[in-house]
Amino acid sequence: RAKIGSSGYGAQIGSSGDGAKIESKGENSVIMCAGENSAIKAAVGSWITLAEYADGMCVCVKSVKINGKTYKPDTWYTLKDGKIVEVKE
Repeated sequence: RAKIGSSGYGAQIGSSGDGAKIESKGENSVIMCAGENSAIKAAVGSWITLAEYADGMCVCVKSVKINGKTYKPDTWYTLKDGKIVEVKE
């Protein structure tokens, strides 16, 4: 259940492990989070990458850019059924 964050512009960070959560506040960052039930949020202009697991095996990896429209800043996302979706809190 790792939880890490970065606030520098252009930061490049990653986290893995079940239940991992990662947050980046710096614009134009590249962040990755892998593990069952992992979640990620970032600022506009940042690229996020998530991995989805089933039965302990990675079944899908996706990346998207936080553009402020389709993918919103400061919003938690996860990868479910091959789609990056908002985390319902």
